[in-house]
Amino acid sequence: MIIAQISDTHIQTQLPSARSRLEDLACTVASINALRPRPAAVLHTGDVAHDATSSDYAAARAALSRLACPVYAAVGNRDRRELFRDTFASQGHFECDSSFVQFAVDLGAARIVAVDTLDAQSNLGDFCTEREVSLRRLLEVRREQPTLVFLHHPPVALPGSPLQFRDSTRAASLVRCLTQCSGVIGVFAGHVHRACAVALGGVTLSTVPSIAADLSWEELSNRHAGRPIYHLHAIEGSQVASASIVA
Repeated sequence: MIIAQISDTHIQTQLPSARSRLEDLACTVASINALRPRPAAVLHTGDVAHDATSSDYAAARAALSRLACPVYAAVGNRDRRELFRDTFASQGHFECDSSFVQFAVDLGAARIVAVDTLDAQSNLGDFCTEREVSLRRLLEVRREQPTLVFLHHPPVALPGSPLQFRDSTRAASLVRCLTQCSGVIGVFAGHVHRACAVALGGVTLSTVPSIAADLSWEELSNRHAGRPIYHLHAIEGSQVASASIVA
């Protein structure tokens, strides 16, 4: 099974100079649709919108609706939960009784679990007790099923980047949740706008560059400069092999 990961589209409809981000997203959607075999799903690891306005989300939804496979999104620090929920609610996977955007979806033999790391007071990540209880429940339901976890903020420091969480103890709690579940085979994040991979217990945590090419921190050759980048994750049993794709 193949899963595509995109992140940090930062759709911003009120800024004329940011219109290229919709073009970057459209280019990425076309590239994913052209893949054979097609991915089972696309995971968006947050910051769907930049200003989190209704028009931002409407434009993002219109572009993402052209994908030929389902798209599931984790909330980012630039997103706002209410409009974010409205944008993706038609898929029916959100939990109605939770104030946070955490959910699980079965994709054939594998399972995806989304973690909400949005902190309303900063651009950094957060992970409160309520989210921890919810995540542990989602991970324990099918503990031995190969599980892919996706979220916006990486809960560990990356080479060249400090920890992107407001409270290091809460980040450590999230890491414990992920590493204590034997079914987790990979963790995928966004936020840092560049590709990086580090060990997280016995699995790999990887980040992907921003689809918004004007905000990317990825170092590219002149040939690929200004192009959006996404990742493909091939899952076979409990193994994940990842590749970077220039749209």
